[in-house]
Amino acid sequence: MRGRRRGGRILLVTLAALGAGSCFLPIPRAMRPPEPVGGDPAAMDAAQRDSIAEAARQDSIARAEREAARQDSIARAEREAARRDSIARAEREAARRDSILAAERAAALRDSLEAARRDSLIAAARRDSLAAIETARAAVAAELAELRELGPAYVAVDEAPRLVWDTDAEAALATTLLPVIRAEGLDADIAASVWLLVRTDGRVEATAVQVSSGDQVFDAAAVRAARALLFSPALRDGRPTPVWVLREISLLMR
Repeated sequence: MRGRRRGGRILLVTLAALGAGSCFLPIPRAMRPPEPVGGDPAAMDAAQRDSIAEAARQDSIARAEREAARQDSIARAEREAARRDSIARAEREAARRDSILAAERAAALRDSLEAARRDSLIAAARRDSLAAIETARAAVAAELAELRELGPAYVAVDEAPRLVWDTDAEAALATTLLPVIRAEGLDADIAASVWLLVRTDGRVEATAVQVSSGDQVFDAAAVRAARALLFSPALRDGRPTPVWVLREISLLMR
């Protein structure tokens, strides 16, 4: 019994020794735990942080670039819209100016046509008036020539000629008759009756002595003085007409 217990203790000690020795045996590589990359955990954490920060920075840059591209696209779209609006406004303004110019040209054309029509009417009226004047003048000239050819005679008129007595008439008588009266030694009240053919302008066209003064020199002076006289013309139907009128020519006539 004692020998059996002793053998058991030896076995236990041997097993214990084997177990203790096994702690100092090398561990196979396949069974070792993986060593950390880089060796130093602090260095590994810094590298991870730098990698994360760089990724965040790159992401921020990418977002900024995408935002910048979006803003550029919006700005380009706004500029294009503004350009199209400007072109549209310019086209509308040009169309408005063209419309105004067309209206002005049309108005100018109407005014020109109206002015031409008025000028044509005025010219026609002037021609008609001139023709009427020429016709009337020709008729008066013919009547004046006929009266002159027929000689002195009374002609029926609505209003007889009236002598326009003014300083010119008085001077004509004085400067024409007075020297003859003095030279011939005649009385101051000497007179001669003279027919006067008065034109439509009141001037004397022709003369003829009706009753002599008795002095031929005075009669000639009376005719010269009579031709310098001015009358208001005779009127027939409201229009001037030539007519013979008998007047006594003397230094004191009125």
